[in-house]
Amino acid sequence: MMSVYVARFLEFFRFEYAFTLNALIASVTVGALCGVVGTFLVLRGLSLVGDATGHATLPGVCLGFLVAGSAKVMSVLLAGALLSGFLAAVLVGVLSRGPRARTDASIGVVLSLFFGVGIVLLSYIQNSSTGAQAGLNRFLYGNAAGVDFAQVLWLGGVALVVVALIIVFWRWLVASSFDPVFARSMGVPVRAVHYGLLGALSIAVVISIQAVGVVLVSAMLIIPPSSALFISKRVGRVALFSAAFGVVSGASGAVLSYVFEGVSTGPAMVLVAGAIFTVALLFGPRGGIVTDIVRQRTRRHAAEVSHA
Repeated sequence: MMSVYVARFLEFFRFEYAFTLNALIASVTVGALCGVVGTFLVLRGLSLVGDATGHATLPGVCLGFLVAGSAKVMSVLLAGALLSGFLAAVLVGVLSRGPRARTDASIGVVLSLFFGVGIVLLSYIQNSSTGAQAGLNRFLYGNAAGVDFAQVLWLGGVALVVVALIIVFWRWLVASSFDPVFARSMGVPVRAVHYGLLGALSIAVVISIQAVGVVLVSAMLIIPPSSALFISKRVGRVALFSAAFGVVSGASGAVLSYVFEGVSTGPAMVLVAGAIFTVALLFGPRGGIVTDIVRQRTRRHAAEVSHA
């Protein structure tokens, strides 16, 4: 049995089939982009907004299918996902501003409402006369193998634009993430930056759902940055480590989904990201559990020696 897995592993990296290379590039791109965008979500305490946005793309995908009449018209499906995802992110912000509103409750309401609508629409499509050919289930858990070369180019181009914009507005993003009041006093358009970040989040989610799926895309926005925070406290380094962890998770997920038949790309990516987080949690130089225990024992031993 092991020889079969080894053979499939080697077969993947021979790239005899075009879809293996496309899946690898798409997964790596998604991992890197989610890592960078997710860094600011985690720093701002907006991690669950990514979860709500990811789930909220499902009704947009279904409405796009109903408009286009086919799951093959990817541009219409993704346009619908972008619209519903951004609407959900903005709605969370609006509901959270009320005098008695709670952010966690607002996120829960929006997530449940949009995802419920999406499931209803998906059930309707699957039970309709064209449901057998819908192929929308892959958006739930991801299927990077279904990404063609044209979509890879489109995905890569969009990701480069988003990352470029983040670099251009880097100082504004960092300042408004740590101290929005001070940033506003320095002339930073805090609200515009906030909604710009929500727009970047929506785009990251939309281009990721085909590879990771709407259910698990939030994990790729949260886990890599959370892992990176155990490595460094400098925002630039956190973003770089987060992107690197996303790349490793994406590449590993693509490989694992090919080696083990029946394993979707999204869950495999999340499992690898979770393994990286566990290692960082235990051995990370900044707050790792084992690292802190070793430091405490070293300091205690040094203190005992100095008093001896």
